[in-house]
Amino acid sequence: MSKDIVKKDKGEVAGRNGRDVEIVDDTPNPFPFVSFRYSYKEISSDGVNTRVRAKKKSFENGKFESEEFEGTLPGNVYSNMVGGMQNLIADQLKALLKPFSMFLPPDSKKNK
Repeated sequence: MSKDIVKKDKGEVAGRNGRDVEIVDDTPNPFPFVSFRYSYKEISSDGVNTRVRAKKKSFENGKFESEEFEGTLPGNVYSNMVGGMQNLIADQLKALLKPFSMFLPPDSKKNK
């Protein structure tokens, strides 16, 4: 085989024989109508320890996956988490109701 550069005309396109290229069609999903996801999380406390459990199951594209987790943490983790969630909810409610405070009568204690 020669290593010399071969010049081609502008309009000439180097073609390939159609038999050299294999065209593969995408195979359709064998389970197009059946798929689901399920997840479950539980955090509980018995006063001494905080128990955490989580489960996740899914069936998608003909593949079933399942994961489970269970662990134990110190008891104060639960109380800190619940306290933090209550603070977040209270802050969100304050932000939501603050625009309506202008419709309330003025506070008489502030005027004194």
